[in-house]
Amino acid sequence: MKSKLIAEFVGTYFLYLIIGICLTPPGAGTMTPLAVAIGLTALVYSCGHISKAHFNPATTVAYLCAGTHRLKDVVPYLIVITIGAITAALTIPILNPEGMLQIQSAAMQQPAMWISEALFTFALMWVILNVAIAKGTKNNQFYGIAIGFIVGAGAYAVGPISYAAFNPAVTLALCINGFLPWSVLPIYIIVQVLAAAVAGLLFKSMHITNPEEFPKNKLAN
Repeated sequence: MKSKLIAEFVGTYFLYLIIGICLTPPGAGTMTPLAVAIGLTALVYSCGHISKAHFNPATTVAYLCAGTHRLKDVVPYLIVITIGAITAALTIPILNPEGMLQIQSAAMQQPAMWISEALFTFALMWVILNVAIAKGTKNNQFYGIAIGFIVGAGAYAVGPISYAAFNPAVTLALCINGFLPWSVLPIYIIVQVLAAAVAGLLFKSMHITNPEEFPKNKLAN
């Protein structure tokens, strides 16, 4: 478990560091989704064989609801992932203090923001479950690309609406750095967790009829 938690911390830390630095002025502008997609792809490949590369409490919830991860492993994952995102958020003012002074919180468009987060958190979880643990894609070498691409596509699609968090830990870090107002944090987390749970339960309902669908050697934590 120690190695898995270290991998989750490192992966989450650099995932949000990429996001935060790209968003902080002068930033990467319209290239931000591409940078995040590329960075996430590399991080997933680097950590997937160790910890399944959650980097996202919603992913942990999706795996739990899909029946592939043990309940006792959920809390350590959630804690370490959150700490990784917070640490990255605290690093950004050190790297770009002047840029931090120029940050303005996103304009409040609550219904659109929540719907965007629900839809694309579900899409992200759906892709993760189907490329990382489904029998039909077992031992594939494209899982990291698929996960990175859906995040990049979602960021291009709804980034201007919701900041394309799709991740409670990233949402918290975005609030810490001032990209999102603290007032949206509770509803973002609720929407993201519910979307992840729906994806996990739907995946389970479609695959659980085959007991060989979840090979123990691949899923055990």
